[in-house]
Amino acid sequence: MYMRSRWGSLDGRYIIEKKYHSLRAMPLSPKQKEKRAPRQKETPLSQEKINKKYRAEKFTRLCLDNFAAGDSYLTLTYAEKPAGPEQVKKDFEAFKKRLRRIFHRGGKELKYISVLENLKSKGRPHAHILIPALSVEEMQKVQAAWPEGKVRIEIYQGGMMDAKKLMEYFTKEDVDAETGSGRVMPSRNLIRREPKKTCVTRAETYRDEIIPLPGYAVIKPLSYCGRTEEGYPLQVAVYERIAWGEPRGKKERSIRT
Repeated sequence: MYMRSRWGSLDGRYIIEKKYHSLRAMPLSPKQKEKRAPRQKETPLSQEKINKKYRAEKFTRLCLDNFAAGDSYLTLTYAEKPAGPEQVKKDFEAFKKRLRRIFHRGGKELKYISVLENLKSKGRPHAHILIPALSVEEMQKVQAAWPEGKVRIEIYQGGMMDAKKLMEYFTKEDVDAETGSGRVMPSRNLIRREPKKTCVTRAETYRDEIIPLPGYAVIKPLSYCGRTEEGYPLQVAVYERIAWGEPRGKKERSIRT
């Protein structure tokens, strides 16, 4: 018996699956029970890393469901040092209001994932925001919508690795409760979907080997076997659909969550 957590992107391109034992789902096999490693007390530093990992995973899923290749990734910087954190937040809110007007006039809805950084540290305050694709004309308007400095516009590539790296970058800074620096801020109109968890009851536990799902290939750099906090085996597998862009068959549809 074990727990299975499965999440599939809305477009069916990716599946993220976790298999693990927990206090609720203990392994039935005595051999698997013996494989449990001693549980170690988490230090504040290690727990912080775990929290960052979970945050990055959450926003990676959000990114995959709401943004695609060709969308725009903006970095906003200041020409001169702002008065303080409150001024930065005020400037950024004003920018987002101008951004909404630009999108509204183009007949589009603004959605975003954003973060403010270095509001309290020695580094220069700046902002990052991922938004839907901009036209050349809209890019010029966006540049003018941030009079405090420069706007660097990059093209978001849209793949699993791109989403993961970008969201790890968004969550790299410790969140400062006082200023909100490092806190990832998604818009309210994003699609939000959590993984589906099921308890799998079988005579034997899952195999350590990661087997590709029908119609999908394993993304090896993101797939691994490890341990849960309780010390039991953990398997994380990330899959990408083969022949992306072609209609899926019945087998592929049956494993999407």
